Amino acid sequence: MLQVKENTFNWVIRENSNNEFIGLISLHPSHDGTCTEVSYQLLPKWWGNGFATEAVNSVIHFAFTELNLLILIAETQVLNLSSRRLLEKLGMKLAKKVKRFGAEQAIYRIERNSHVRN
Repeated sequence: MLQVKENTFNWVIRENSNNEFIGLISLHPSHDGTCTEVSYQLLPKWWGNGFATEAVNSVIHFAFTELNLLILIAETQVLNLSSRRLLEKLGMKLAKKVKRFGAEQAIYRIERNSHVRN
Protein backbone atom coordinates (compact mmCIF):
# COMPACT_ATOMS: atom_id res chain seq x y z
CA MET A 1 0.00 0.00 0.00
CA LEU A 2 1.15 3.50 -0.80
CA GLN A 3 -0.41 6.57 0.76
CA VAL A 4 0.52 9.42 -1.60
CA LYS A 5 -1.56 12.09 0.09
CA GLU A 6 -4.01 12.36 2.94
CA ASN A 7 -7.13 10.19 2.48
CA THR A 8 -5.70 8.52 -0.65
CA PHE A 9 -4.37 4.95 -0.70
CA ASN A 10 -3.07 3.01 -3.71
CA TRP A 11 -2.21 -0.66 -4.18
CA VAL A 12 -0.69 -2.64 -7.02
CA ILE A 13 -2.42 -5.97 -7.69
CA ARG A 14 0.00 -8.75 -8.63
CA GLU A 15 -0.35 -12.44 -9.39
CA ASN A 16 0.94 -14.48 -6.43
CA SER A 17 2.90 -17.15 -8.27
CA ASN A 18 5.01 -14.93 -10.53
CA ASN A 19 4.42 -11.35 -9.29
CA GLU A 20 3.02 -10.34 -12.69
CA PHE A 21 1.25 -6.96 -12.74
CA ILE A 22 -2.56 -7.33 -12.82
CA GLY A 23 -3.79 -3.82 -12.07
CA LEU A 24 -4.32 -1.03 -9.57
CA ILE A 25 -6.81 -0.34 -6.81
CA SER A 26 -7.26 2.80 -4.74
CA LEU A 27 -9.25 4.57 -2.06
CA HIS A 28 -9.63 8.31 -2.56
CA PRO A 29 -12.07 11.16 -1.96
CA SER A 30 -15.11 10.94 -4.25
CA HIS A 31 -15.69 13.48 -7.02
CA ASP A 32 -18.09 15.46 -4.86
CA GLY A 33 -15.83 15.18 -1.81
CA THR A 34 -18.56 13.81 0.45
CA CYS A 35 -17.17 10.31 0.98
CA THR A 36 -14.45 7.85 -0.01
CA GLU A 37 -14.47 5.96 -3.31
CA VAL A 38 -12.88 2.63 -4.19
CA SER A 39 -11.55 2.46 -7.77
CA TYR A 40 -9.94 -0.41 -9.62
CA GLN A 41 -8.36 -0.97 -13.01
CA LEU A 42 -7.18 -4.37 -14.22
CA LEU A 43 -5.48 -5.24 -17.48
CA PRO A 44 -7.97 -6.96 -19.82
CA LYS A 45 -5.90 -10.17 -19.73
CA TRP A 46 -7.00 -10.61 -16.09
CA TRP A 47 -10.70 -9.83 -16.43
CA GLY A 48 -13.12 -12.57 -15.37
CA ASN A 49 -10.66 -14.43 -13.12
CA GLY A 50 -11.87 -13.16 -9.74
CA PHE A 51 -8.91 -10.86 -9.08
CA ALA A 52 -11.03 -7.70 -9.04
CA THR A 53 -13.57 -9.27 -6.69
CA GLU A 54 -10.85 -10.35 -4.27
CA ALA A 55 -9.02 -7.02 -4.40
CA VAL A 56 -12.11 -4.82 -4.04
CA ASN A 57 -13.44 -6.95 -1.20
CA SER A 58 -10.11 -6.67 0.62
CA VAL A 59 -10.01 -2.89 0.20
CA ILE A 60 -13.62 -2.54 1.38
CA HIS A 61 -12.67 -4.55 4.46
CA PHE A 62 -9.59 -2.34 5.00
CA ALA A 63 -11.69 0.83 4.65
CA PHE A 64 -14.18 -0.31 7.26
CA THR A 65 -11.85 -2.00 9.76
CA GLU A 66 -8.60 -0.03 9.51
CA LEU A 67 -9.86 3.41 8.49
CA ASN A 68 -13.18 3.11 10.34
CA LEU A 69 -15.11 4.56 7.43
CA LEU A 70 -18.90 4.35 7.64
CA ILE A 71 -19.70 4.53 3.91
CA LEU A 72 -17.81 3.65 0.75
CA ILE A 73 -18.81 4.27 -2.86
CA ALA A 74 -17.72 3.05 -6.28
CA GLU A 75 -18.44 4.53 -9.69
CA THR A 76 -18.64 2.70 -12.99
CA GLN A 77 -20.23 3.28 -16.37
CA VAL A 78 -23.85 2.14 -16.49
CA LEU A 79 -22.97 0.07 -19.58
CA ASN A 80 -20.16 -1.78 -17.75
CA LEU A 81 -22.34 -4.69 -16.65
CA SER A 82 -19.41 -6.81 -15.44
CA SER A 83 -18.23 -4.11 -13.06
CA ARG A 84 -21.77 -3.46 -11.87
CA ARG A 85 -22.29 -7.18 -11.14
CA LEU A 86 -18.99 -7.28 -9.24
CA LEU A 87 -20.01 -4.36 -7.02
CA GLU A 88 -23.44 -5.88 -6.39
CA LYS A 89 -21.86 -9.25 -5.57
CA LEU A 90 -19.84 -7.49 -2.86
CA GLY A 91 -22.99 -6.00 -1.33
CA MET A 92 -22.90 -2.56 -2.88
CA LYS A 93 -26.25 -1.03 -3.85
CA LEU A 94 -27.00 1.37 -6.68
CA ALA A 95 -27.36 4.81 -5.06
CA LYS A 96 -27.76 7.06 -8.11
CA LYS A 97 -26.79 7.68 -11.71
CA VAL A 98 -24.93 10.74 -12.97
CA LYS A 99 -23.63 12.01 -16.29
CA ARG A 100 -19.84 12.29 -16.13
CA PHE A 101 -16.90 11.57 -18.43
CA GLY A 102 -19.23 11.67 -21.44
CA ALA A 103 -21.34 8.73 -20.28
CA GLU A 104 -23.94 7.76 -17.71
CA GLN A 105 -22.26 6.56 -14.51
CA ALA A 106 -23.67 4.32 -11.79
CA ILE A 107 -22.72 5.26 -8.24
CA TYR A 108 -22.77 2.31 -5.86
CA ARG A 109 -22.65 2.51 -2.09
CA ILE A 110 -22.06 0.23 0.86
CA GLU A 111 -22.27 0.91 4.60
CA ARG A 112 -19.94 -0.59 7.17
CA ASN A 113 -22.73 -2.31 9.09
CA SER A 114 -23.90 -4.13 5.93
CA HIS A 115 -20.49 -5.42 4.77
CA VAL A 116 -19.84 -9.11 5.23
CA ARG A 117 -16.37 -10.17 4.14
CA ASN A 118 -16.57 -13.07 1.66
